[in-house]
Amino acid sequence: MSSATKIRGFDDVLLKAIRATTGVLLAIMFVVIILGVFFRYVLNSPAFWTEELARYIMFYMVLIGSASAVREERHPALGFVTEKFSRRFRTKWRFVLEVLVFLVLAVVFWQGIVMAVEERIGLTAALRVSFFWVYLALPVGSLLMMFEIVAKHIWGKRTFDEDSGNTAGMEGE
Repeated sequence: MSSATKIRGFDDVLLKAIRATTGVLLAIMFVVIILGVFFRYVLNSPAFWTEELARYIMFYMVLIGSASAVREERHPALGFVTEKFSRRFRTKWRFVLEVLVFLVLAVVFWQGIVMAVEERIGLTAALRVSFFWVYLALPVGSLLMMFEIVAKHIWGKRTFDEDSGNTAGMEGE
């Protein structure tokens, strides 16, 4: 098995793990929010931790799930502007934008590590968890997005086949 095949297999597993993790985080966040509403309005005794936990779960969910959106090209774009230009221009424009996004993500990765390490002694207000774990979402999410940008240029855009649960390449397969 060649190293390219191994990396492609890793990419398949990684995309599935990203999607599964995002789904699990969404379900957990839903349950936490429902618990918060239940405690506040039914029991008349608000649970102090639900809002904070839901916020941090959402933070991780967005940053991790964004890697899948980057790979599938599902992020917001102003297509009506670029569709007026030639296909050649759009291809070059997309590449330039992705290089810029990659560079921004590299900065977010580095600064996320710095922030996580510097704030590790601070604790969140309600959960009393080290801010290291909160800010770790920045380097984790940015690293996943950078990997998916590179993978998209090597293997092409990917989509998720809702019916079979399989990933399938869109370009050249």
